Amino acid sequence: MATRNGAAARVEEEGQHRRLRSVWVESARPRERARTSRLSEKERAVLRELARGHSTDETAQVLSVSPHTVRTHIKNGLRKLGARTRAHAVAIALSEGVIEYDPES
Repeated sequence: MATRNGAAARVEEEGQHRRLRSVWVESARPRERARTSRLSEKERAVLRELARGHSTDETAQVLSVSPHTVRTHIKNGLRKLGARTRAHAVAIALSEGVIEYDPES
């Protein structure tokens, strides 16, 4: 009888674990989208240019701002997205639909 109760307890515990995991996964998605919603239009524009393969100087020319301003927008975007690198920030923005990859534009 003790084995049966132990097995039932494990099954119940596994069920609770699955429910908690599904709640965590569902709640993570809106939180991820929330981080990209905090990006300013200029930060999005900079990420778009980085996705096209432009350097800091090229991005500055396209957006008619200084390279220092571009670096500031990149730094702020990285912080808001929780990204470690420029490439990581671009990947997050692409995956969440904040920017689209269009090499011809």
